[in-house]
Amino acid sequence: MASYQTFTSARTTDPDPATLVAQLRALDATAGLQIRPDLGPQTYVVKKNAPWLPAHLTAAQNAIDTAPETTPQMRYLRTSREKDVLTTMAMIVRARGIPAWNALTTQQKVDAAKAEADVWVTVRDFVEVNL
Repeated sequence: MASYQTFTSARTTDPDPATLVAQLRALDATAGLQIRPDLGPQTYVVKKNAPWLPAHLTAAQNAIDTAPETTPQMRYLRTSREKDVLTTMAMIVRARGIPAWNALTTQQKVDAAKAEADVWVTVRDFVEVNL
């Protein structure tokens, strides 16, 4: 049965949600996170399948308090790995030469799409700063 715990933090910046979830799941693979500003500033509700023990409470609070804040570059990198962006990047690589694309192995296609997505991150940052 799910067990919920509410945490508050004195931090002045918002933690990067993806990093915080990864840190909480490293503590308990069943952990889930809700950021709940409606309950108060810097309020987080963490769910896990097992009961909360004192060591779990301390570790989760520490993860919340110390998780890095979100940066635009972190957000762009995560966005670049979304399926729609990767599909667009694969289409760009394919458009450079369909026979060459067809000759690639699946892993080479994945690597080419991700390499193009890495360029997308740089261009996304440029657009954010300059446009």
